[in-house]
Amino acid sequence: MNDPRAKMDGNRLIAMGAPQADWTKAPGRVPGFWVALLGLIVAVVYPVPALVVGAVGLFFTLQAYRVIPAGARGRGLSVAALVLAGATLALVALQIVLTLLR
Repeated sequence: MNDPRAKMDGNRLIAMGAPQADWTKAPGRVPGFWVALLGLIVAVVYPVPALVVGAVGLFFTLQAYRVIPAGARGRGLSVAALVLAGATLALVALQIVLTLLR
């Protein structure tokens, strides 16, 4: 082949490496975090509605968590939202137990 476009010498395409995916735009990543945080805040005053809000936040977060591979940029926010959703469930369960013990 004598086409100069086919020559790989000196065009530095190989040195660039593979393109990196932008996982920060994964669906449910940011809304899941904010809804999970809202669920934790609401759990302090209204435990039962916080379960609903926390479940919605957990749904959004799991949607993003399943898509984003481990170690990829954007995975940390999904993990933080999962922790917030777990804290919401733990807080609501503690409030229910304390209410039953009174």
